[in-house]
Amino acid sequence: MLPYLAASFTGIQVGDALVASEAVVDATGAAGLGFWRYLIASIVLTPFWVAAREPRISRGDALPISVIGVGQFGLLIAMLNLAVLLAFSARVSFIFATLPLVTLTCERVLFHRLIGTAELLAILLSVLGIAVLLGTDLFVTTIGSFEFFGLFAALVEIMTGAVCSVYLRPYVRRYGGVQVSLLAMLASLVPLGAIAAFETQGLTTAGWTHATAFLVLGIGLSSGAGFWCWLYALSCIPTGHVTAFLGLGPFTATILSFCLKEGQITGSVAIALGLVVSALLVLVFAKGGKPSS
Repeated sequence: MLPYLAASFTGIQVGDALVASEAVVDATGAAGLGFWRYLIASIVLTPFWVAAREPRISRGDALPISVIGVGQFGLLIAMLNLAVLLAFSARVSFIFATLPLVTLTCERVLFHRLIGTAELLAILLSVLGIAVLLGTDLFVTTIGSFEFFGLFAALVEIMTGAVCSVYLRPYVRRYGGVQVSLLAMLASLVPLGAIAAFETQGLTTAGWTHATAFLVLGIGLSSGAGFWCWLYALSCIPTGHVTAFLGLGPFTATILSFCLKEGQITGSVAIALGLVVSALLVLVFAKGGKPSS
């Protein structure tokens, strides 16, 4: 049960970070926000790396973990921030909700893992729940030319997340979540910093308000804990199960938005939440698929 709780925490953390990211991305830039996010998260994880008892990462595995880290923590987050910057957030959230289905497909294609009926049902229920949650917000505006770039960035994001999660799991099981998280995040700082240098804001914090600095710090601190929980869950349960819990992200973001705007929870939100919770319960009590021989 603990791995599922860790995956739940990650899903909630993603929702929190999404709301905070929308508030600061104009001031920090998409790549700049990713850089500061993982620099802070790396500092948080360093003491735990020093105290880790798992075997240290071998030289032969350091390079592939770093490459995966550039994708998982660099490209993915840069694409997510770019998507949030250019596209309507409801459409980005819906595309992001398909990540578990894409992940299951990648596991099937790359590792020949059988997909159980219960797993597929749970993923589809989760996607349906997100669709109900977003409702007419998906179609409230026409898609502009710039938004196409944002939606394409969201597609690149979920493909990157699915492939990296599938390939990262064996290393997490071998070396533990803390070591793999730290190396992957440190590797992502190089491309994120390089891309941020070309953004208007660069990596300077001179124009930040106190609120911006506080939110960026909060995003970084929560990301350190969130991605450790993510990798811990990956080491214990199937990748598709872990990514399914990211469905809690849009709900967290929606509830936070309601609270910040002092709005009321509608019936559609309650129905959607019921669908997603039902989907996650199906996953918790379903037997994971086994690799084919």
